[in-house]
Amino acid sequence: MIKKTSLSLKNITVSPPLFSAPLAGVTHSAFRRLVSDFGGYGAMFTEMLSGKALLHEKVGESPFTKKRNSEGLVWYQLALNGTEDIEKGLEKLEQVGPAAIDLNAGCPAPEMEKIGTGVSLFADLDRLKTVVTRLRKAWSGVLTVKCRLWKNDQNWKQEFATRIKIIEDCGVDAVTVHPRFFDEKLKRKARWEFFPWVCEQTKMPVIANGDIRGPQDIFENAEWFYGVSGIMIGRQAVVRPWMFNEFAPLFNMPEKTVVNVDYAGIWQRYYEYVTEDFRPEKAIGRLKEFTKYYSCNFFFGQQLKSMAQSALTLETLHEKVTGFLKTNPRVAANPAVSGL
Repeated sequence: MIKKTSLSLKNITVSPPLFSAPLAGVTHSAFRRLVSDFGGYGAMFTEMLSGKALLHEKVGESPFTKKRNSEGLVWYQLALNGTEDIEKGLEKLEQVGPAAIDLNAGCPAPEMEKIGTGVSLFADLDRLKTVVTRLRKAWSGVLTVKCRLWKNDQNWKQEFATRIKIIEDCGVDAVTVHPRFFDEKLKRKARWEFFPWVCEQTKMPVIANGDIRGPQDIFENAEWFYGVSGIMIGRQAVVRPWMFNEFAPLFNMPEKTVVNVDYAGIWQRYYEYVTEDFRPEKAIGRLKEFTKYYSCNFFFGQQLKSMAQSALTLETLHEKVTGFLKTNPRVAANPAVSGL
């Protein structure tokens, strides 16, 4: 059981304290719209937004910054290296009324490290402090940071604690921790056992992220999750966008598990949402990315994934995926996303 059944940060309350994580290429407006159809979450994140690209976005109109009222509380996550006009970017985002701003200090992708964002920013003490200070000065609302543990070396605890102290001293309101080291791939299970230690390092609320498949993971490992203030779900929410309702018992709420899932109908609905928000040449990539995860629901999901990835047009993609789903494929009881 986690510490609280709601999370209050400044002028907002997240109830339940259950978050849909930021995922590159996935958590755009169409995906959040789909998740909001089922509900059960407390807040959702945008996908990671480039601080530089944001200056050229049509904020509120592009699929990356658009926000529908049905989505509820939306955190806008930024990837920054300190060279951007942070203040102007935040001024633009104010047009859509973000529930909060989040700084990505945890993405380990090589292309992100190369430009000094994600774990590269977390590793650089001076830049980290400068960027967080500028964010805090320019943004009076809720400000959070998402990070990993550190590099896999014997001094990792000291390095992590130093950075969390800096983030806290700069006035950040909460931190999301994905308990993996920088170089660990997603095939290696997240290190939930470190959450109690992480919570001891800061007065900030800690949101737990990483490989959480459902409420049973929390109940079965209560001693590891007891001190956290929120739960964040990433890849599993793409596999099963309705899953947030399953967490109701964790927050002492009436159980609202979605039954009799219409897998073909949900994919079709998502297809319509994506093609409404994206031009065809962009939509096909978003649909393939979603289908890669969605295919984990099925025993022969690799076949669905391969068919989707090989499609060259939207029409072919739609035909192949709907053809597969209309056969009522056998569903996996516990979809695995290891390595995705």
